Amino acid sequence: MILMDSYQSAKETLKNAVNIVDLIGQYVQLKKAGQNHIGLCPFHSEKDPSFTVNDAKQMFHCFGCKKGGDIFGFWMEYHKVSFPQALEDLAEKYHVPMPKGTFDPAEKKTKELKDILLQINETAAGYFHDILLNSNKGSPGRNYVAKRSIPKEIIMEFKLGYAPNAWDNLSGHFKAQDLAKAAEAGLIIPREKGRGYYDRFRGRVVFPIFNIKSQVIGFGARVLDHSLPKYLNSPETPIFQKGKTLYGLHKAVQKAREQQRLVIVEGYTDVLALRKHGFSEVVATLGTALTRDHIRLMKGYIKEALVVFDSDMAGRTATMKSLPLFLAEGLPAKVMILPDNDDPDTFVNKHGLAGFNALLDRAVPMFDFYLDLKVSKSGEMIENQIETLKEIIPILLSLDNAAQQSYYIRRVAAKIGVAEAGIIRELQKWNDPRNVGDKNKALRERLSSSHAIAGDDMPLLNLLIHHPGAIQDLIRCEVKTLLAHPFVIEIFDQMVDLYKEKRPFSAADILEKMETKPAGQYLREAMLAPSIYSETMVEQALKEFEDRVLKKNLNDSISKARQDGDLESLNRILKLKKVKGRPA
Repeated sequence: MILMDSYQSAKETLKNAVNIVDLIGQYVQLKKAGQNHIGLCPFHSEKDPSFTVNDAKQMFHCFGCKKGGDIFGFWMEYHKVSFPQALEDLAEKYHVPMPKGTFDPAEKKTKELKDILLQINETAAGYFHDILLNSNKGSPGRNYVAKRSIPKEIIMEFKLGYAPNAWDNLSGHFKAQDLAKAAEAGLIIPREKGRGYYDRFRGRVVFPIFNIKSQVIGFGARVLDHSLPKYLNSPETPIFQKGKTLYGLHKAVQKAREQQRLVIVEGYTDVLALRKHGFSEVVATLGTALTRDHIRLMKGYIKEALVVFDSDMAGRTATMKSLPLFLAEGLPAKVMILPDNDDPDTFVNKHGLAGFNALLDRAVPMFDFYLDLKVSKSGEMIENQIETLKEIIPILLSLDNAAQQSYYIRRVAAKIGVAEAGIIRELQKWNDPRNVGDKNKALRERLSSSHAIAGDDMPLLNLLIHHPGAIQDLIRCEVKTLLAHPFVIEIFDQMVDLYKEKRPFSAADILEKMETKPAGQYLREAMLAPSIYSETMVEQALKEFEDRVLKKNLNDSISKARQDGDLESLNRILKLKKVKGRPA
């Protein structure tokens, strides 16, 4: 009980100390819109903002995916952590003292594992870093970083290291009791025959990979000879997922916010070379194609992405595959085209930052790059042109802006040599009316599952949220008999329970009790709606609700008397209804 009270105290302290607009604004581009702030939802794909944050109520809600809550709800959903972990993270971030312990043994076990893996990684990073800087074993690594012109300050900043070309250097460095966890972190591998472990990284320059909190979550390692694979990453672990991680983001985020852009490159050394020349808003993928999670991660900080993949066909193909993802996530993207046989590392070292920025200024919209590349490959053969058109049409259909779609239709028509009308007809075919039945079915399913609130429910819910002091009169006149929607009834019952506890309460108190329940999303949406009733209108509203209750009770009594054949009671009720219906 003492522990729970301590957690509740820490929770309340955090809610008072942290402004939800400021917190979410660090991860989502928010724009003031009346009493709310709106932005593109980080939890689902959308092109028009439906993600709403309310400063006064200290809550967020997405009208698209229906996710919402308070500062803890956002942190849990955005970082995919439990409530105790969110509480601890925010307490650390905002310097709020936290009690020892946790709520749940399973949560405690998960957190302890993650903490151990982070500590194991930190130990390994320190070991590799020391080898590179101070050991004779690190000589090959020092030769490599010298050849790549990576200065010591960058080596120190990104904690570069070297894994000696031996089977048991790192495994021998760990204490015996830590070996199993080091294997779980992917740093060492159990031997197939016999006991013991061997090192995963051998004879490689090591690039620690950091999360946004500057904690080491994994490693990338480059071989120094012609062995394969050229780059080797840590395997997926509870703290490391390649498809959700961008190298260098922890160092780039501040400048990215200022410049409202991020440059995306392919390799670790590309990031380091640009950083060396003073260009900070740069990140790299981890040997994987860009993913939707990468783009969602970025779009909270920036308004534009610039992709700089290598000029070879593999780089161009990777760029083309990312276009639908950028369009789906609503993040504008451009492509910077490097000269043949250059990557960002070699280019900026040859031409300096001025040369790199000059190329960056000439970056083209990604759709233009995609279109030019597709059309150039199709040639003049009609069959190839048809195949190219089939690939381009879904991209054209994904453009919501009619003027932009019309512009690209003209460009495609001119490039391929097909009439615009022909392309428009093909677009119409893709929107085949035979699909309408399925679309209508899906719409019906969405509507039937949404339980639209109607009748007296919404006005009454609005009155309770904005004028909770009216609860006493509403209980007295038995207003619950007017309610039909199960979620509104659930919210009303929660308010009654709090009222009976004889303490002041607000809609936020109710929301806290039903945050994870389906009714919670309806309460959030109602809380974001403006008040229907001014202070001077509350008394009149209560009178109207009381009259509706009385009318409903009379009508119910009439129906029952008719059903029972009780004419005497029926006549008496009808007379009473006539009297009640006269103006006062």
